[in-house]
Amino acid sequence: MSKPKQLTPEQKIKALEQELADTKLKAQFFEAIVDVLDKDFGVRITKKQRSKLLNKKR
Repeated sequence: MSKPKQLTPEQKIKALEQELADTKLKAQFFEAIVDVLDKDFGVRITKKQRSKLLNKKR
């Protein structure tokens, strides 16, 4: 195996900006899912309910 190349600061910034953009897109997607569940199906997902669901699975 060869060692990974060191990125220049500009390359690293570009990669991090792309990762940030991807993360923002994922967040928007999940927010849209939550909105659809709430508006179309009457399912409300809040932080408190999520923790209850996680505890039930354990």
